[in-house]
Amino acid sequence: MNILSWFFKPKREKNILSYYPDAVLVVSASGELLYANENLLRILEISSDELFNLELLDIFDGGFNLVNNLIKSDDSAVVRSKVNRDSEIYLEIRASEYEDDEDKIIISIRDVTNNKKMLNKLLFEHEYITKLNKNRSTFLTKVSNEITSPLHSINGFSEAILEGLGGDVNEKQKKYLTIINKNSVQLLELVEGILEYSKLESGIYDYEFKNFDFVTMMTNLFNKYKERADEKKIIINFNLNSLTKRTLYSDENVLQKVLCTLLDNAFERTESGSIHLAVTHPDETCLQAAGIDPPKGIPTQNYIMIQITDSSKGIAENELKNIFDPYANIDKYIAKKNVAKSLEMGIVYLLARILKGRILAESEEMQGCVFTLIIPAEKVNL
Repeated sequence: MNILSWFFKPKREKNILSYYPDAVLVVSASGELLYANENLLRILEISSDELFNLELLDIFDGGFNLVNNLIKSDDSAVVRSKVNRDSEIYLEIRASEYEDDEDKIIISIRDVTNNKKMLNKLLFEHEYITKLNKNRSTFLTKVSNEITSPLHSINGFSEAILEGLGGDVNEKQKKYLTIINKNSVQLLELVEGILEYSKLESGIYDYEFKNFDFVTMMTNLFNKYKERADEKKIIINFNLNSLTKRTLYSDENVLQKVLCTLLDNAFERTESGSIHLAVTHPDETCLQAAGIDPPKGIPTQNYIMIQITDSSKGIAENELKNIFDPYANIDKYIAKKNVAKSLEMGIVYLLARILKGRILAESEEMQGCVFTLIIPAEKVNL
Protein backbone atom coordinates (compact mmCIF):
# COMPACT_ATOMS: atom_id res chain seq x y z
CA MET A 1 0.00 0.00 0.00
CA ASN A 2 1.23 3.49 -0.90
CA ILE A 3 2.30 5.22 2.34
CA LEU A 4 0.39 8.38 1.44
CA SER A 5 -2.74 6.31 0.76
CA TRP A 6 -2.53 4.94 4.31
CA PHE A 7 -1.39 8.18 5.90
CA PHE A 8 -4.31 10.20 4.56
CA LYS A 9 -7.18 7.74 4.76
CA PRO A 10 -10.46 9.56 5.55
CA LYS A 11 -10.39 8.35 9.15
CA ARG A 12 -6.90 9.69 9.74
CA GLU A 13 -6.70 12.61 7.33
CA LYS A 14 -8.06 15.39 9.56
CA ASN A 15 -6.15 14.32 12.66
CA ILE A 16 -2.83 13.76 10.89
CA LEU A 17 -2.95 17.01 8.91
CA SER A 18 -3.87 19.08 11.95
CA TYR A 19 -0.52 18.10 13.56
CA TYR A 20 1.52 18.39 10.39
CA PRO A 21 4.27 21.06 10.88
CA ASP A 22 3.70 22.72 7.50
CA ALA A 23 0.58 24.33 6.14
CA VAL A 24 -1.28 21.76 4.06
CA LEU A 25 -4.01 22.00 1.44
CA VAL A 26 -5.69 18.92 -0.06
CA VAL A 27 -7.37 19.27 -3.47
CA SER A 28 -9.13 16.90 -5.83
CA ALA A 29 -7.64 15.84 -9.16
CA SER A 30 -9.72 18.60 -10.79
CA GLY A 31 -8.47 21.30 -8.40
CA GLU A 32 -11.42 21.49 -5.97
CA LEU A 33 -10.40 22.47 -2.41
CA LEU A 34 -11.12 19.59 -0.02
CA TYR A 35 -9.24 20.23 3.23
CA ALA A 36 -6.87 22.74 4.84
CA ASN A 37 -5.17 22.53 8.23
CA GLU A 38 -5.05 25.34 10.78
CA ASN A 39 -1.45 26.23 9.83
CA LEU A 40 -2.59 27.29 6.36
CA LEU A 41 -5.47 29.38 7.70
CA ARG A 42 -3.06 31.13 10.07
CA ILE A 43 -0.50 31.89 7.33
CA LEU A 44 -3.11 33.23 4.91
CA GLU A 45 -4.94 35.12 7.68
CA ILE A 46 -8.26 33.74 6.49
CA SER A 47 -11.17 31.77 7.89
CA SER A 48 -12.09 28.28 6.73
CA ASP A 49 -15.37 29.52 5.19
CA GLU A 50 -13.57 32.24 3.25
CA LEU A 51 -10.90 29.83 2.00
CA PHE A 52 -13.37 27.32 0.60
CA ASN A 53 -15.10 30.02 -1.42
CA LEU A 54 -11.85 30.43 -3.37
CA GLU A 55 -10.13 28.54 -6.16
CA LEU A 56 -6.40 27.75 -6.29
CA LEU A 57 -5.88 30.62 -8.73
CA ASP A 58 -7.34 33.00 -6.11
CA ILE A 59 -4.78 31.81 -3.53
CA PHE A 60 -1.56 32.01 -5.54
CA ASP A 61 -0.41 32.76 -9.09
CA GLY A 62 -0.40 29.80 -11.42
CA GLY A 63 -3.14 27.98 -9.52
CA PHE A 64 -3.84 24.40 -10.57
CA ASN A 65 -1.48 24.59 -13.59
CA LEU A 66 1.43 25.40 -11.24
CA VAL A 67 0.47 22.51 -8.94
CA ASN A 68 0.43 20.07 -11.88
CA ASN A 69 3.87 21.26 -13.01
CA LEU A 70 5.28 20.85 -9.49
CA ILE A 71 3.99 17.28 -9.36
CA LYS A 72 5.73 16.45 -12.63
CA SER A 73 9.00 18.20 -11.75
CA ASP A 74 9.11 17.16 -8.07
CA ASP A 75 10.30 20.71 -7.37
CA SER A 76 9.11 23.67 -5.32
CA ALA A 77 8.04 27.16 -6.32
CA VAL A 78 7.87 30.48 -4.48
CA VAL A 79 4.78 32.59 -5.10
CA ARG A 80 3.10 35.54 -3.49
CA SER A 81 -0.17 34.99 -1.64
CA LYS A 82 -3.13 36.61 -3.42
CA VAL A 83 -5.50 36.18 -0.48
CA ASN A 84 -4.55 39.18 1.64
CA ARG A 85 -3.19 41.87 -0.65
CA ASP A 86 -2.49 44.19 2.28
CA SER A 87 0.24 41.81 3.48
CA GLU A 88 3.43 40.74 1.71
CA ILE A 89 3.22 36.98 2.19
CA TYR A 90 5.43 34.67 0.13
CA LEU A 91 4.83 30.94 -0.01
CA GLU A 92 7.04 28.01 -0.95
CA ILE A 93 4.86 25.33 -2.48
CA ARG A 94 5.38 21.61 -3.10
CA ALA A 95 2.81 19.15 -4.44
CA SER A 96 2.39 15.38 -4.72
CA GLU A 97 -0.37 12.95 -5.66
CA TYR A 98 -1.90 10.23 -3.53
CA GLU A 99 -4.91 7.94 -3.70
CA ASP A 100 -7.49 6.78 -1.19
CA ASP A 101 -11.05 6.39 -2.48
CA GLU A 102 -10.21 8.83 -5.29
CA ASP A 103 -7.23 10.69 -6.74
CA LYS A 104 -6.13 13.65 -4.63
CA ILE A 105 -3.26 16.11 -4.46
CA ILE A 106 -1.59 17.27 -1.25
CA ILE A 107 0.02 20.71 -1.37
CA SER A 108 2.61 21.53 1.28
CA ILE A 109 3.00 25.27 1.91
CA ARG A 110 5.64 27.15 3.89
CA ASP A 111 5.74 30.84 4.78
CA VAL A 112 9.11 32.09 3.47
CA THR A 113 8.37 35.80 3.78
CA ASN A 114 11.26 36.36 6.19
CA ASN A 115 13.75 34.30 4.26
CA LYS A 116 16.01 36.97 2.79
CA LYS A 117 17.78 34.62 0.45
CA MET A 118 14.50 33.34 -0.93
CA LEU A 119 13.17 36.87 -1.34
CA ASN A 120 16.25 37.93 -3.29
CA LYS A 121 15.74 34.94 -5.55
CA LEU A 122 12.08 35.83 -5.88
CA LEU A 123 12.85 39.42 -6.86
CA PHE A 124 15.27 38.21 -9.50
CA GLU A 125 12.71 35.74 -10.85
CA HIS A 126 10.02 38.43 -10.78
CA GLU A 127 12.17 40.74 -12.92
CA TYR A 128 12.93 37.85 -15.25
CA ILE A 129 9.27 36.85 -15.58
CA THR A 130 8.22 40.48 -16.16
CA LYS A 131 10.73 40.74 -18.97
CA LEU A 132 9.71 37.33 -20.31
CA ASN A 133 6.02 38.32 -20.37
CA LYS A 134 6.87 41.54 -22.19
CA ASN A 135 8.90 39.61 -24.76
CA ARG A 136 6.13 37.02 -25.04
CA SER A 137 3.58 39.75 -25.66
CA THR A 138 5.72 41.24 -28.41
CA PHE A 139 6.35 37.81 -29.90
CA LEU A 140 2.67 36.85 -29.93
CA THR A 141 1.71 40.17 -31.52
CA LYS A 142 4.28 39.76 -34.29
CA VAL A 143 3.46 36.11 -34.85
CA SER A 144 -0.22 36.98 -34.99
CA ASN A 145 0.35 39.52 -37.75
CA GLU A 146 2.81 37.33 -39.67
CA ILE A 147 0.49 34.31 -39.69
CA THR A 148 -3.00 35.80 -39.87
CA SER A 149 -2.24 38.37 -42.61
CA PRO A 150 -1.35 35.74 -45.27
CA LEU A 151 -4.35 33.65 -44.22
CA HIS A 152 -6.67 36.64 -44.63
CA SER A 153 -5.19 37.14 -48.10
CA ILE A 154 -5.75 33.48 -49.02
CA ASN A 155 -9.36 33.72 -47.82
CA GLY A 156 -10.02 36.99 -49.64
CA PHE A 157 -8.43 36.07 -52.97
CA SER A 158 -9.95 32.58 -53.07
CA GLU A 159 -13.41 34.06 -52.45
CA ALA A 160 -12.84 36.73 -55.08
CA ILE A 161 -11.78 34.16 -57.69
CA LEU A 162 -14.78 31.98 -56.83
CA GLU A 163 -17.00 35.01 -57.44
CA GLY A 164 -15.47 35.44 -60.91
CA LEU A 165 -13.19 38.41 -60.24
CA GLY A 166 -10.35 36.83 -62.25
CA GLY A 167 -12.55 35.50 -65.02
CA ASP A 168 -14.58 32.36 -65.56
CA VAL A 169 -13.84 29.39 -63.28
CA ASN A 170 -14.60 25.86 -64.43
CA GLU A 171 -16.14 23.26 -62.12
CA LYS A 172 -12.83 21.54 -61.29
CA GLN A 173 -11.14 24.84 -60.41
CA LYS A 174 -14.17 25.86 -58.37
CA LYS A 175 -13.98 22.61 -56.41
CA TYR A 176 -10.29 23.10 -55.55
CA LEU A 177 -10.74 26.80 -54.69
CA THR A 178 -13.62 25.92 -52.37
CA ILE A 179 -11.42 23.42 -50.53
CA ILE A 180 -8.60 26.01 -50.27
CA ASN A 181 -11.00 28.63 -48.92
CA LYS A 182 -12.62 26.27 -46.40
CA ASN A 183 -9.30 25.00 -45.03
CA SER A 184 -7.77 28.47 -44.80
CA VAL A 185 -10.81 29.74 -42.87
CA GLN A 186 -10.50 26.82 -40.42
CA LEU A 187 -6.76 27.41 -40.06
CA LEU A 188 -7.31 31.13 -39.41
CA GLU A 189 -9.87 30.35 -36.69
CA LEU A 190 -7.45 27.89 -35.07
CA VAL A 191 -4.48 30.28 -35.14
CA GLU A 192 -6.53 33.18 -33.78
CA GLY A 193 -7.93 30.91 -31.04
CA ILE A 194 -4.47 29.66 -30.02
CA LEU A 195 -3.06 33.19 -29.91
CA GLU A 196 -6.02 34.51 -27.91
CA TYR A 197 -5.91 31.63 -25.42
CA SER A 198 -2.12 32.04 -25.04
CA LYS A 199 -2.52 35.74 -24.27
CA LEU A 200 -5.21 35.01 -21.70
CA GLU A 201 -3.12 32.31 -20.00
CA SER A 202 -0.06 34.58 -20.01
CA GLY A 203 -1.96 37.49 -18.46
CA ILE A 204 -1.17 39.83 -21.37
CA TYR A 205 -4.71 40.20 -22.73
CA ASP A 206 -5.72 43.83 -23.38
CA TYR A 207 -8.92 45.02 -21.70
CA GLU A 208 -10.32 48.25 -20.26
CA PHE A 209 -13.10 48.70 -17.72
CA LYS A 210 -15.40 51.70 -18.17
CA ASN A 211 -19.08 52.63 -17.97
CA PHE A 212 -21.21 51.79 -21.00
CA ASP A 213 -24.89 51.48 -21.94
CA PHE A 214 -25.64 47.82 -21.30
CA VAL A 215 -29.21 48.00 -22.62
CA THR A 216 -28.06 49.43 -25.97
CA MET A 217 -25.43 46.69 -26.25
CA MET A 218 -28.04 43.99 -25.58
CA THR A 219 -30.52 45.57 -28.03
CA ASN A 220 -27.89 45.48 -30.80
CA LEU A 221 -27.05 41.90 -29.88
CA PHE A 222 -30.72 40.88 -30.05
CA ASN A 223 -31.19 42.47 -33.48
CA LYS A 224 -28.09 40.62 -34.73
CA TYR A 225 -29.37 37.20 -33.62
CA LYS A 226 -33.07 37.80 -34.36
CA GLU A 227 -32.39 37.62 -38.09
CA ARG A 228 -30.46 34.39 -37.62
CA ALA A 229 -33.29 32.94 -35.50
CA ASP A 230 -35.87 33.81 -38.16
CA GLU A 231 -33.77 32.07 -40.82
CA LYS A 232 -33.50 28.95 -38.65
CA LYS A 233 -37.17 29.20 -37.61
CA ILE A 234 -36.51 29.13 -33.89
CA ILE A 235 -37.70 31.57 -31.21
CA ILE A 236 -35.22 33.92 -29.54
CA ASN A 237 -36.10 36.07 -26.54
CA PHE A 238 -34.08 38.56 -24.46
CA ASN A 239 -35.56 39.48 -21.06
CA LEU A 240 -34.05 42.49 -19.27
CA ASN A 241 -37.11 43.35 -17.17
CA SER A 242 -35.41 42.54 -13.84
CA LEU A 243 -32.44 44.84 -14.53
CA THR A 244 -32.35 47.77 -12.09
CA LYS A 245 -29.79 49.95 -13.86
CA ARG A 246 -28.92 50.73 -17.46
CA THR A 247 -25.21 51.45 -17.11
CA LEU A 248 -22.62 48.74 -16.52
CA TYR A 249 -19.00 49.12 -15.39
CA SER A 250 -17.04 46.47 -17.27
CA ASP A 251 -15.27 45.82 -20.57
CA GLU A 252 -17.97 45.99 -23.25
CA ASN A 253 -15.93 44.21 -25.94
CA VAL A 254 -14.96 41.30 -23.66
CA LEU A 255 -18.54 40.88 -22.41
CA GLN A 256 -19.90 40.99 -25.94
CA LYS A 257 -17.39 38.36 -27.08
CA VAL A 258 -18.43 36.03 -24.24
CA LEU A 259 -22.14 36.43 -25.03
CA CYS A 260 -21.63 36.03 -28.79
CA THR A 261 -19.68 32.80 -28.27
CA LEU A 262 -22.38 31.41 -25.97
CA LEU A 263 -25.17 32.42 -28.37
CA ASP A 264 -23.33 31.05 -31.41
CA ASN A 265 -22.94 27.70 -29.65
CA ALA A 266 -26.59 27.74 -28.60
CA PHE A 267 -27.62 28.25 -32.25
CA GLU A 268 -25.36 25.40 -33.38
CA ARG A 269 -26.90 23.02 -30.82
CA THR A 270 -30.55 24.08 -31.26
CA GLU A 271 -32.36 22.66 -34.29
CA SER A 272 -35.84 23.67 -33.15
CA GLY A 273 -37.55 25.35 -30.21
CA SER A 274 -36.09 28.44 -28.55
CA ILE A 275 -33.10 30.31 -27.15
CA HIS A 276 -33.81 32.48 -24.12
CA LEU A 277 -31.49 35.08 -22.60
CA ALA A 278 -32.45 36.53 -19.21
CA VAL A 279 -30.66 39.26 -17.24
CA THR A 280 -31.33 39.39 -13.50
CA HIS A 281 -29.54 40.17 -10.26
CA PRO A 282 -28.29 37.03 -8.47
CA ASP A 283 -29.16 36.25 -4.87
CA GLU A 284 -26.60 35.10 -2.30
CA THR A 285 -27.22 31.43 -3.12
CA CYS A 286 -26.38 32.00 -6.79
CA LEU A 287 -23.23 33.92 -5.87
CA GLN A 288 -22.09 31.13 -3.56
CA ALA A 289 -22.79 28.48 -6.22
CA ALA A 290 -20.58 30.45 -8.60
CA GLY A 291 -17.81 30.74 -6.01
CA ILE A 292 -18.20 34.50 -5.62
CA ASP A 293 -17.80 36.02 -2.15
CA PRO A 294 -18.79 39.71 -2.35
CA PRO A 295 -16.90 42.18 -0.13
CA LYS A 296 -18.75 43.08 3.05
CA GLY A 297 -21.39 45.74 2.55
CA ILE A 298 -21.72 45.12 -1.20
CA PRO A 299 -25.37 44.28 -2.09
CA THR A 300 -26.14 41.49 -4.54
CA GLN A 301 -27.70 44.13 -6.84
CA ASN A 302 -24.14 45.18 -7.64
CA TYR A 303 -23.88 41.98 -9.69
CA ILE A 304 -25.76 40.88 -12.79
CA MET A 305 -26.53 37.34 -13.86
CA ILE A 306 -26.95 36.52 -17.55
CA GLN A 307 -28.46 33.12 -18.30
CA ILE A 308 -28.67 31.68 -21.81
CA THR A 309 -31.05 28.71 -22.05
CA ASP A 310 -31.62 26.63 -25.18
CA SER A 311 -33.90 23.73 -26.10
CA SER A 312 -31.18 21.61 -27.69
CA LYS A 313 -30.46 17.92 -27.10
CA GLY A 314 -28.10 19.03 -24.33
CA ILE A 315 -24.53 18.07 -23.54
CA ALA A 316 -23.46 14.67 -22.27
CA GLU A 317 -22.35 14.55 -18.63
CA ASN A 318 -18.80 13.42 -19.46
CA GLU A 319 -18.40 16.37 -21.86
CA LEU A 320 -20.03 18.88 -19.50
CA LYS A 321 -17.57 18.02 -16.72
CA ASN A 322 -14.59 19.40 -18.68
CA ILE A 323 -16.39 21.84 -20.94
CA PHE A 324 -14.14 24.77 -19.97
CA ASP A 325 -10.91 22.76 -20.28
CA PRO A 326 -9.66 22.77 -23.92
CA TYR A 327 -6.93 20.25 -23.10
CA ALA A 328 -9.47 17.68 -21.92
CA ASN A 329 -11.56 17.99 -25.08
CA ILE A 330 -8.81 18.13 -27.69
CA ASP A 331 -9.07 14.47 -28.82
CA LYS A 332 -12.78 14.81 -29.50
CA TYR A 333 -12.31 17.91 -31.64
CA ILE A 334 -9.32 16.47 -33.50
CA ALA A 335 -11.57 13.55 -34.46
CA LYS A 336 -14.16 16.06 -35.70
CA LYS A 337 -11.41 18.02 -37.52
CA ASN A 338 -12.42 21.21 -35.72
CA VAL A 339 -9.66 21.88 -33.18
CA ALA A 340 -10.54 25.59 -32.94
CA LYS A 341 -13.81 24.61 -31.22
CA SER A 342 -11.89 23.03 -28.34
CA LEU A 343 -10.54 26.47 -27.41
CA GLU A 344 -13.83 28.41 -27.42
CA MET A 345 -15.12 27.49 -23.98
CA GLY A 346 -11.64 27.78 -22.46
CA ILE A 347 -11.43 31.32 -23.83
CA VAL A 348 -14.92 32.14 -22.51
CA TYR A 349 -13.95 30.85 -19.05
CA LEU A 350 -10.81 33.02 -18.90
CA LEU A 351 -12.64 36.06 -20.29
CA ALA A 352 -15.24 35.68 -17.52
CA ARG A 353 -12.38 35.83 -15.00
CA ILE A 354 -11.11 39.02 -16.65
CA LEU A 355 -14.58 40.48 -16.07
CA LYS A 356 -14.11 39.54 -12.38
CA GLY A 357 -16.92 37.04 -12.74
CA ARG A 358 -17.65 33.34 -13.09
CA ILE A 359 -19.37 31.15 -15.67
CA LEU A 360 -21.28 27.93 -15.01
CA ALA A 361 -22.75 25.29 -17.33
CA GLU A 362 -25.69 22.99 -16.67
CA SER A 363 -27.27 20.43 -18.96
CA GLU A 364 -29.15 17.17 -19.18
CA GLU A 365 -29.30 15.14 -22.35
CA MET A 366 -32.48 15.94 -24.33
CA GLN A 367 -33.26 18.73 -21.82
CA GLY A 368 -31.26 21.64 -23.25
CA CYS A 369 -28.40 23.68 -21.79
CA VAL A 370 -28.11 26.63 -19.42
CA PHE A 371 -25.00 28.81 -19.31
CA THR A 372 -24.84 31.30 -16.44
CA LEU A 373 -22.49 34.29 -16.37
CA ILE A 374 -22.26 36.38 -13.18
CA ILE A 375 -20.19 39.59 -13.19
CA PRO A 376 -20.02 42.82 -11.14
CA ALA A 377 -22.26 45.60 -12.47
CA GLU A 378 -20.33 48.35 -10.70
CA LYS A 379 -16.75 49.08 -9.76
CA VAL A 380 -15.92 46.67 -6.93
CA ASN A 381 -12.54 46.12 -5.28
CA LEU A 382 -12.33 42.33 -5.27
